[in-house]
Amino acid sequence: MNKQPSDFGGLCFLADDQISDNLMRRVVIVGANGAGKTCAAMALAAKHDLQLFHKDAFALTRKWEQRSRDEVQAALVQAVTNDRWVLEGGPSILSSAVLSRATLVIWLDLPAGLRTWRVFRRSIRYLGRTRPEHPPENRDWPSLRQMRFLWRAFTDGPAFSVVIKARLHHADMPILRLSRKADIARLLA
Repeated sequence: MNKQPSDFGGLCFLADDQISDNLMRRVVIVGANGAGKTCAAMALAAKHDLQLFHKDAFALTRKWEQRSRDEVQAALVQAVTNDRWVLEGGPSILSSAVLSRATLVIWLDLPAGLRTWRVFRRSIRYLGRTRPEHPPENRDWPSLRQMRFLWRAFTDGPAFSVVIKARLHHADMPILRLSRKADIARLLA
């Protein structure tokens, strides 16, 4: 694989025209809140016949209660033992156990304003309902938790980037970093 060096901290990234079907066997999609991870994962799972895993489905129980980090990591490790999958989530999914099985990492790194708008729109769309990627009884409601989440979508992008960059620093698989909606659309087409 001919990886192209980028100007982003020495990590090597692929151009989207370098993505082969072979790379699309075990895919990690990572990014900040509102980056479009769930939609991209669903599209790739359908297009490449991959089993779909959402980190939130492993992390949440009911009424937004969280499982322990150890329980979530154990579930992620079990999920990635399969041969064909796509896993989406924030930087916490970038453990060595997950990365050692991945054939490709797709980093959705979209602008803060767009991500914030998406989080707001999604909250309105699912108001009073549970999003498809979440376990039952995790309804979106206007609350302080959601307001914090919306604020984090706008402000935490740089922090997410630092963590993602650090966790991918020694990654031994291709990384595709997409920072425009058009790039994501082209990958999914």
